[in-house]
Amino acid sequence: MKFWTIQTKTVLEAIMKEGFFQPDFKKSGCLYTNPNLSTLYYMVLESFNKSNNVNLPGVIFSFLGSDNQSIFPLEDIYQFHDFMNAKRPAIQSLWNQFLQNDSVILELDYSENFNPVFIDLNDFQFLMPPVMMVKPYTVQDVSRICQDICSGEIYPSIFPSGVIQAHLPYIKAEHIVHVYPMFPLGE
Repeated sequence: MKFWTIQTKTVLEAIMKEGFFQPDFKKSGCLYTNPNLSTLYYMVLESFNKSNNVNLPGVIFSFLGSDNQSIFPLEDIYQFHDFMNAKRPAIQSLWNQFLQNDSVILELDYSENFNPVFIDLNDFQFLMPPVMMVKPYTVQDVSRICQDICSGEIYPSIFPSGVIQAHLPYIKAEHIVHVYPMFPLGE
């Protein structure tokens, strides 16, 4: 299955040199600068490990598309570009961070079977601390979305972004189909 991820050039260099990259949340720059995300990240990791019967120290965050009924891969860089631009309201702040981090876009293809523990990006962002009750979300949605993550299942979001966050166990050099430069949204 095809996935898209944004990684720093340092991660890409490690993959090219070692042939493999395994993230470790204990070494995560993102969690170092924003430790409040630890609970959410480790909930996703625990679900991934449980759902796939593995014991990984971290997962890779990636993107797919959704119409809130089904999840689908973005087939090429043109579709990825157009999709991200169409979903700009949901992804703009995250995208801006990617642009500042000397990142690249990786088109990945996995033949391995695993549960990527899907979650709509709006639902994930809703759970990011501090959790604030913003319509249409309610207090009950916190526990419902957490339960969905913990069970490794996805249900339609009440506030769908159309951007699905999927989680990957690692990146092998053979998974990389192509590397693309970052692009600003709106172009």
